[in-house]
This record gives sequence, C-alpha cells and structure tokens, in this order.
Amino acid sequence: MLTFRVLGALEAWDGDRPADLRGPRHRAVLARLVLARGHVVPVDRLIEDLWHGESPHRALGSVQTFVSHLRRALEPDRAPRTPSTVLVTAPPGYAFRVGKDEVDAWRFEALVHRAGSLLATGAAEDALRDLTVALDLWRGPAYAQFADEPWARPEAARLEELRLVAVERRAEAGLAIGQASGIVPGLEAHAAAHPLREESWRLLALALYRCARQGDALAVLRRVRTALREELGVEPGGRLQRLEADILAHAAELDAPEPAPVTTATPAAGVPTAPAERPEPPGVAEASEDGTEDVFVSRTTTLIGRADETATLMAAANRTDGRLAVALVSGDPGEGKTALTEHVRELLAAEGWRAAWGRCPESGGAPAGWPWTQMLRTLAAVSPPDEETARVLAPLLADSYVPVGDQAAAKLMLHQAVVDYLARATAETPWLLVLDDVHRADEETLALLCHLATDRDAAGRGLLVVTYRHNEVGDLLADALARLARCGPERIELTGLQPEAVADLVRGAVSAAIDEDTVRAIVDRTAGNPFYVLETARVLAAEGAHAAVSEVPVGVRDVIRRHVAGLPTAAQEVLKQACVLGRDIDVDVLLAQGGTDEDTVLDAVESALLTGLLVEPDAGQLRFTHALVRDTLYEDLSQLRRARMHARTAEAIEAVRPRDVSALAHHYLASASRATAAKAAHYARLAALDAEIHFAYREAAQLWRGAIVAFERSGATDETARKELEAGVERSLAQSGDHSHE
Repeated sequence: MLTFRVLGALEAWDGDRPADLRGPRHRAVLARLVLARGHVVPVDRLIEDLWHGESPHRALGSVQTFVSHLRRALEPDRAPRTPSTVLVTAPPGYAFRVGKDEVDAWRFEALVHRAGSLLATGAAEDALRDLTVALDLWRGPAYAQFADEPWARPEAARLEELRLVAVERRAEAGLAIGQASGIVPGLEAHAAAHPLREESWRLLALALYRCARQGDALAVLRRVRTALREELGVEPGGRLQRLEADILAHAAELDAPEPAPVTTATPAAGVPTAPAERPEPPGVAEASEDGTEDVFVSRTTTLIGRADETATLMAAANRTDGRLAVALVSGDPGEGKTALTEHVRELLAAEGWRAAWGRCPESGGAPAGWPWTQMLRTLAAVSPPDEETARVLAPLLADSYVPVGDQAAAKLMLHQAVVDYLARATAETPWLLVLDDVHRADEETLALLCHLATDRDAAGRGLLVVTYRHNEVGDLLADALARLARCGPERIELTGLQPEAVADLVRGAVSAAIDEDTVRAIVDRTAGNPFYVLETARVLAAEGAHAAVSEVPVGVRDVIRRHVAGLPTAAQEVLKQACVLGRDIDVDVLLAQGGTDEDTVLDAVESALLTGLLVEPDAGQLRFTHALVRDTLYEDLSQLRRARMHARTAEAIEAVRPRDVSALAHHYLASASRATAAKAAHYARLAALDAEIHFAYREAAQLWRGAIVAFERSGATDETARKELEAGVERSLAQSGDHSHE
C-alpha cells in the first residue's frame, strides 16, 4: 500500500520500499498536491508556486514532466495508457487522490479530533492511546523541505498548532486516568518551549499538585504570570487564576482519580472503524483546504443567464399528456445549447430521469443514423428490447447488418419499431433524449426524428431535445423543421447573455476583483456569447485586463490560437493531428497516426485537457471542448498538409478499425492524392453500399460520386467498375426521389 509522510521530510513508501521522488521540484509538486487534500490545483497555480512568478517559457511542459516521473515512481506497475489513480488529471490541473489513512498528516488530524471527542465523553484511556499514536507520526517539522515556501507555510503552521494541542490533550488524558507523575517531564519541556501557552502551564501545575508538589505547582503559576506580564502586558486567564486559588484552598476537585493500570496493548494504528475513502473533489467554485482560491475556474456550478429557457424545458419535460415532448434549441456556436441541455439533464436526474445522448459528428465518416444508434444503445443497456424488436432495430443496434427484402418497407418498420420501443422504455422510466448538433445530421437521422416526433401514436414519458445552429440550416434540416412544426414543439432560440449575466459569468470564473470598465469591454467584444465570454475570462485570468480587453478579436479564433500557442510544441502538433479526426477523437487512432511516440501523444493530450481544449467523456475517447476549437485548428492547416494528414488518419483507422468503411471513405477521399485514389474509390464504394442499406440515399449518391472522382484520379481503366459506380449514383438518386443532380 502506498503511504505518504509530510510530518517531517516528504517521503512516499510502497509497502516497505521508499519511492524515488527525484529532484526538489518533483517533490515540491507532490507536496503541493498533498497539501490540497484532494482538491484540484490548477496548473497555473503550480507554475506560480514552483517558480515564484519567474517561470520558464515551457513551464507547462516541465510540470507535466514532473508529474509523469512522479506517477511512474508511485505506480510502477500501472499498465501503459491507464489513468493514474494517485496523481489524477482534473482540468484545469491535477489532484492527489488517496485514502484518508495513507497520508500521515491526515491520519494525525483524524486521531487528534477523535481523541478530543473521546475526552469529552470521558473515554480518557482511549483518547490517550490515539494521541500517543498521533504524536508518534511526527519525524520533524511538517513539510520540512518547504518550510520557507509561501504555499506551504500556512499549512505547516496549522499542523504545528495541532501538534501542540495534541501534546496538551495527551497530558489531559494522562491526568484523567491518574498518571500525573508520568506526564510531568514532558509537560515541563513543552511549557518551557512555548511559554505563552496558558493551557500547558495549567496542566503542568495541576500535575505537580497531584504529585504532592504544591510548592512547585505554585512556582509554575508565578512563572507564567511573570512571562505574560513581561511579554504581553496581561494577567493570566481565568482558568489559571481559579487553579491557583483551588491549590491554595486544597480544593477536593483537584484530587487525583484512582490510577488506571498501565496497559501494554498495541496502540491503534489509525482510525480503524472506517475503510479508506477517496476524498471527493470540491465544488468547482470552492476554495481549497489550504485557504486559497483558484485563480481561474473553468466551469461554474450553475447555468448563468438561462433561467427562462431552463424553466421552459422543465415544463415540457413534466407535461403529463402521455406523449413524448419535443423541444428545438437553436443558437450560434458558443451560445450554450449543449450547456443548457446538460443543466436540464442534471435537474431531471434529481427527479429520477435518465438521459441518452446522440451527437451528430463534426466531420464525415459516421454511419447513417449514428446519433440514434448512440441513443438506442444507451437505452438498451437499461431497458433491453425483446427479441423481435431487437431484430427490427438491428440496422441501428447491431454492429453488422445484412438487409433482406424490400428496403422501403424495412425502413418504415425500423422507424415504427423505434417509436414503439421508446414508448415502452419511457413508460418504465422517464428519459431525456438529446439529438445534438442536427445541423450536421444525415438524411436518415432527420427522417427518423420526424417520424418519431410527428407520429400521433408515440407515447411514453420523455423529452426529446433537438439542438442546432440556426445559421447553418441546410435544405435537409429546413425540410425537417417544417415537418416538425406540425407537432407543436417548444422553440428556444439562444442569443447573447444580458450584460448583467455576462458580469456574473466573468466574476464567477475569475477570482480576482474585476472593475466595471473591464466587464463592459468584455460585453462589447463578446456580444454576450457565453463561450466567447469564458474564453476571454481565461485570457483575463492568465494575462490581465489589458490583454483581455485589447486583444480579444471579433471572433474567438485568435483566443483559441493563443491557448494553443501556449502549449509545448509537441502538444500543438498532436492537436493538429487530432483535429483531422473530427471533434470526437479515438485515442487508439490518434496513437496509430504515426510520427509521434506514445508518451509524447499522451503528454500532449494531458496538456490540452489541463488547458480546457479537450475533455475526456469516456476512457479512450477525447472530445474538443467546442466545435470552434476543432474548426480553428483544422482551418489553420494548409490544403497540402490537411490532405497528407487525412491520408495518415485513414491508414491509422485501417489498422485499428478496418471495418469502419464510412470513416475510411471520408479520410481517403479527403486525402485527394493519386497515391491513395484506389483505396478512396474502394472504400467510397463500400460506404455507399452501407449508406443504401441504412436508407441514406442522398449520402450514398455523394459517396458514389466521390468514388468516381477517385477512380478517375487513380488512372484505372476498368470500364465495368466505372459503370458500377455510375449505376450506383443513378440507383441512389432514384431511391431518394431526387433527380435534380443527375
């Protein structure tokens, strides 16, 4: 078991083996995280504490290196690419997560507090045992190597004060069980070392009196009176004065209790009644236990400025007419569509609701109807469909599917099966269903949405929230919105926050005081867009008001570029590779792209997590925090480099997910080179056939056309193959009913 010692020099032990904590700054990072007691310490704070405002240019990379070395030292047997359980990445920084018994300072504090409770209830012998164990944990001053560091000094002083209290409580416990003679020597040294602590003198005088040394007891009280007068110009407190009077009067209550027999039982090693627990991270906006606050908080605990919209969605969710409620939430990028929906999800979860999320991918390559696949798989894990329903839902639920019979009839049966299955699932438990970013939705996703929302027999208790960017509504979505109008959905159009809400958002994100002029400038420059506001607040926290109000661009792209530029060079390169994958990133594919070793990729990912550019929704999965982050990185790539990176990405997917023909077609087509043209034509053909199976005929037609372009680029002369591709275009267009592009 890992244990940590800070009551003296910093040490870490794996059983009986000391861990190699490397150099002074490695140890300082570990000590700083231990001191925070499970709370997140932002990287900016670590950098400030390590270098006192004079950090090197690549300080972030240095901190990552220190943490990486510490992780290897503390968890040498941890499998590659598995997350650390001790020094965890918790944006915007790191946190130290171990059980309460695994740090000597934490054990010490728990023992002292428990001993105080035991003394109050008369269990002095148990209190004495706990206090002896607690004081035996000390090997020197707390955080000894860092005693002069501003970040360590308050905690070291607090622990030292608690140690003095423990010494006095141990003496009190000894007196309570009749062991006055045994505590006198230690108390004499303690009182001499801390001459202004009245309680130590009181206990010493009482112990001497009980040892039949009345004269010595009175002499002790005279000494403390002299010390207080000379040092502070005050008289002793009431307890000391009463004790002196009681000694002179030989008061009966001063008599010693009957001595308790001395036990040789082994003292308790800690607080044995409760198993070791992992400390929970604090609320986002809370101060850490060292009494300080984070300079910048990346998220707030409440959704600011959207109370009316929240109330509208909650009212729709709690509608009791027995039908699935539908709400359309639109807005510009960064207005908070997903944040609003997440907030409602949290509120509904408190009422017993479950949630299923389907996100339309930011780039091509996903199978048709993919958001519904995501949602239905979440539902099926909780409420499995019966065998017949599962068979009909196979195009969405199954990993592989072979169509049989009339495809038009199969499509209608599939859509009706989704309606019926959702009715049964939501009758058991209310569900929030979210279709996110449908401005990117494919034909089949929208067709199923319209069928579900407009089917008059659709029943069950649930809320379907559909989000989209209202400035990116294409023909397919426009047609779908017109059809959805028939079901009378709730419509919420998010615009910029009001100035008062912007001020609240900025002040909730930055702990330092912010003047009104700065807030007004942020309102003007961001137009109240919450994402822009928070990105500006990051600049404000990191570089001050002048940079925030004078350098924030009309859009947010320059703010994102500023964040990326602050990362180590290797991390910037890895993010450029990641953006080609789209907003959602498979770590296995990212690692397989080649050109960068695994440790470099993982360090880069951690940098992006810490700076808020990426989030980690699931193990092995990453996601750009906002589509604009991914778009900015992608659009900054030159056409040539973009094409080369798509080719590398396709090769990586081919190695990791060879059956993902949709993604392979997308990336090989985007690579647009003669060298990859044959593969582009091959995978585009397979993806087109797959799209036809899933009734996405317009997408199929586009893929057939892409296959023809790639076929011609490859220089192939097989006329039979070419005719098959051309026939595919005609067939898909005929099935879709769209002949305008023939």
